[in-house]
Amino acid sequence: MTIVLAACGTIRRARQGGEGAATVSQAKAVADDGGARRALSLNDRMRLDYLFQEAAKMKLQERHSEALDLLRQCYTIAPNAPEVLYELSLYELYFRNDSLALALLRQATRLDPRNTFYKEAIATYYLNHIQTEQALPYLEAIAELRPTRSDVLAQLTRIYTSLDRQADAIRALDRIELLEGKMPSVSYQKFALYKRLGQEDKGFEELESLCHEYPHDMTYRLAVADQLLAADREAEALKVYDEVRRQEPDNTALQLSMLQYYRHTGNDSLFAAVRDSLLYEPKSDTDVRVTLMRDLIAQELRDDSLHKGQQRVVETFDSLDTRFGPTLDLLQLRAAFLATYDKQNDSDFVAVMDRVIQLEPANTQAVFYLIQYYGEHQQYEQLEDICRRAVNTHPEELVCHFYLGVALYQQGKKTEAMKAFEEGLLQKTSESRPAMVADLYSILGDIYHESGREDDAFEAYDSCLIYQDDNVGCLNNYAYYLSLLGRDLDKAEEMSYRTIRLEPDNKTYLDTYAWILFMKERYAEAAHYIDRVCPADSADEVLLTMEGVSGVVLEHAGDIAAKNGNQEQALRFWTLALQAGGDGLTAVLPKKIRLKRYLRE
Repeated sequence: MTIVLAACGTIRRARQGGEGAATVSQAKAVADDGGARRALSLNDRMRLDYLFQEAAKMKLQERHSEALDLLRQCYTIAPNAPEVLYELSLYELYFRNDSLALALLRQATRLDPRNTFYKEAIATYYLNHIQTEQALPYLEAIAELRPTRSDVLAQLTRIYTSLDRQADAIRALDRIELLEGKMPSVSYQKFALYKRLGQEDKGFEELESLCHEYPHDMTYRLAVADQLLAADREAEALKVYDEVRRQEPDNTALQLSMLQYYRHTGNDSLFAAVRDSLLYEPKSDTDVRVTLMRDLIAQELRDDSLHKGQQRVVETFDSLDTRFGPTLDLLQLRAAFLATYDKQNDSDFVAVMDRVIQLEPANTQAVFYLIQYYGEHQQYEQLEDICRRAVNTHPEELVCHFYLGVALYQQGKKTEAMKAFEEGLLQKTSESRPAMVADLYSILGDIYHESGREDDAFEAYDSCLIYQDDNVGCLNNYAYYLSLLGRDLDKAEEMSYRTIRLEPDNKTYLDTYAWILFMKERYAEAAHYIDRVCPADSADEVLLTMEGVSGVVLEHAGDIAAKNGNQEQALRFWTLALQAGGDGLTAVLPKKIRLKRYLRE
């Protein structure tokens, strides 16, 4: 049994010397009713120590069955030894005997009330099960016993806040500050908590104390002003903004804050002027422009005239691009804008994604989007281009090799396509998606077959089915090509039958199965399946335009009809097959029509 359990160093941790915990050899057998204690005999103490140490060794070696057996022996000797109860509780948790595990942990805690390790185990259990109120008393006890545990205080802060116990949360944060000093994150939390208590002045005092702690960092002065503005105390906010401007007139964060001030006070014209000034200010960094563009998008698309708003946003993007050149963050924002508000404009979105890749060739999201887009729109030259770039930046992604092969194959570059699939398969690992590996093998098998490399094709198909035994495309083609050679017809029938079980209405798969039955001279059965593909009572024009019914299928229908003694029907299907044309027709088809009888090629 392999179990990963916490607290492999339990012996050391459980004997928290500074907390008054008893060692194993000092363990007492205590009555559940809290009555008189009696000390273990010397012999029992020695046995307990030995067995407990051996259990710890077995646990470290992950020999958990032996460790558990030793612990149970310890329990027999001293059923109230807290260390033993704790270790047993871990195994009960693993076996999902939660109620028993908790009972053991609680008993260990009662026996050794100053041992925070046991309390922490109970608290962790409750927190993992989102039972925060049950965890709370144990965490509070730990905080009292171990006052320097700022991690416990932080957890208490989160719980108090979730329970709307703001005052308790503030006291916990105060203790963290005593341990670790003044910190912005703590001050901001206390500010928010005071606001929830309705004690806004105390909240501002917290922010002011942060400013005193970091007098040269204007970030905190601006935070005070922004909160004053949010509280509708505009005059006080403006006073602080002016104070920051006197010290740092070029502070970009101040300019952004002033934008919010102009909006808050209804000065729309000044807001727009300052925003545009910041957008086109050469010293503004990309983060500022992205922030301002997000605001512009939100504002423009709130208006009634959505089309005009979209135009203004696009014009602004174009203008920024012309002045400062493309940046990755702005291009990604533009892509998000197009995807949200201009979903029909595929060409613009594709152009943006292509520019993203030019700036960041390894951008997986953009690469995969373009692969999907070009594939769906059958733009194979563009698909080849993006996939060639992708296999260089993402050689481990088999999908890039797959679509490169598809793009090349669709352009008639079969040798290059074969090489792309082969190189893709060289990249497969144990982490590769089996379905993708299977597809690579399946299409490679098709190309091998077209190149006359039958044995290589069948080997590739076998590999495909190892990775995905229900790959219907592979099963169908493998079966059909075997039937054309008259080889392994039983295997071909079994594979083909699986395809029609998986896709019972697929005409291609039904035709393959009918043809294999024909090759096995089971002509009546073959007729049953081919009739589901091209029913004899259908009009000629219907058969010639029916999806999934090619010239080859019609010739198969004629051959099957002939072997079932229906020469008139056979002649009709053969004539339609010749009219439909296409690859795969036999060379003797015209002769079959002329002689009005079945001929084997």
